[in-house]
Amino acid sequence: MTKNHAFISFLARNFTLLILLILLVFVVPVFPNSWHNWLYNVLFTLVYFSAALTIEKYRKLLFSTAMVIVVMLWLFTWLNLQTLNALSKLLAVVYFCFIVVNFIIMIAHSKQVDAMVILKSINGYLLLSVMFALIIIVVMFYNPDAISFPDYAVGHGENMNNFGDYMYYVIITMATVGYGDVVPVHPAARSLSTLIAITGQLYVAILIAMLVGKFLSHQKK
Repeated sequence: MTKNHAFISFLARNFTLLILLILLVFVVPVFPNSWHNWLYNVLFTLVYFSAALTIEKYRKLLFSTAMVIVVMLWLFTWLNLQTLNALSKLLAVVYFCFIVVNFIIMIAHSKQVDAMVILKSINGYLLLSVMFALIIIVVMFYNPDAISFPDYAVGHGENMNNFGDYMYYVIITMATVGYGDVVPVHPAARSLSTLIAITGQLYVAILIAMLVGKFLSHQKK
């Protein structure tokens, strides 16, 4: 495979991951709640494998890890083993964190701003929000009252039906919008919310600084 073909292949993989993340984060919440559990499980399965394919150096290791996570996801959901399901989501958090870090390293080492860099920047931000939403799922499993959601959003706990609510809270926190309709109550939830807000702002600030710096450097050359 030529260098140009390899670039196009990885560009297509990153674009596929972006489409899957857009569906996961923005589209599924629009569907009826009765569809959410199944839709989220299917999309997460695709996201795990798609994310592994966007990392060249550790692709085999990540693909094997994705396989383990997917088997745990479907098996524990089918057997209704909620505690093990929560632990599998912590493994998914580590998995996504590793991928986001690799995205940032790749962006930092890139010589110029191209389509690949832009796609990895967006995918990294969305994966970061998904990662924090998974952490909130675990927090709400052990303490359903840790975060106060509106009255119409009932039944919170280790349940993928509520993932849209968790994603909404993570994104408005990362963007530091804070509408006030969702409020962290438990000290651990407040600390997590602070971490989400700071991480979201640092990610955007650092990535924009790197992208602008690379663009200006390339323009001078």
